[in-house]
Amino acid sequence: MVAPIVACLLAAEAPARFVGDDSSPAVTLDAGVWVPRLTGTAQVGSGGTSFQLNTDLAVGDGTTGVAGEFAVGVGRWRFGGLGFSVSEGGSDSAPVAGTFGSVAIAAGDSISGSYSAWMAGAEVAYEVWRPQADAPWPWDAPGTNRAEATAMVGSNGRPLFDVRLLVLGGALAFQYEQDLTNDDTGLTSGFDRTIAAPYGGAGLDVRIGLDGRVPLLQDLRIYCNAGAGPSIPDGEVVWMVRVGLALMIDANIGAEFGYRLFDFDLSDGPSQVDGGLRGLFGGVSVRF
Repeated sequence: MVAPIVACLLAAEAPARFVGDDSSPAVTLDAGVWVPRLTGTAQVGSGGTSFQLNTDLAVGDGTTGVAGEFAVGVGRWRFGGLGFSVSEGGSDSAPVAGTFGSVAIAAGDSISGSYSAWMAGAEVAYEVWRPQADAPWPWDAPGTNRAEATAMVGSNGRPLFDVRLLVLGGALAFQYEQDLTNDDTGLTSGFDRTIAAPYGGAGLDVRIGLDGRVPLLQDLRIYCNAGAGPSIPDGEVVWMVRVGLALMIDANIGAEFGYRLFDFDLSDGPSQVDGGLRGLFGGVSVRF
């Protein structure tokens, strides 16, 4: 009889369980395979022809690269990095005539083309809205939304529905190289450019807790991040989008499927490449 009474008193005095006071660091990692397609135009050299990147320069229809991002979250803040690396090459008969740098091409010439690109950046994000948390806005006092937050926690201790709106900013370095060879004449020319870019944007992160109701699936995570900023020294706009769906096997690891886009406009004297890399992403999502 005494044991149940003591247990009840302890339960009554225990603080309510709620989300929102995330004082301990949390680490997230999303990494996997990216299958982008190169699109856009390239005009290399003074008076060079404007070629379609994905059809005229023998670079192939698509490639397989790697991409990923990580973050360490403390309270409302997230600090991390992101990047990718892709490359592709091929051979074809030139569909159009023109000049690429110092290389003259006639329709039907045998040509070989390739490109490579990498990006590495650092990013910081701040959570400005989390309605299912204890303090949905930065200026709200603790306890503002405690009752709702407590009600939205499942039996496994994780939120049943948790949506976060973030503002983000960062800086990145991007390198792009494109080469073309006329196999009939043996002449080769290329374009190589490295830029830096500060950027700003916003993100949405939604986690739906299934609370063990679906076999082998604990949570669903849906996210979308977008950012844009000026390139240095070219002064053009660079922008990127990362969206995805993670099927969390447990609280720490899951399979992820999504889409990545990176759009760029590069200039080097009379040469210009206005392109984009966009395609599907698949990998793992780790949380701890």
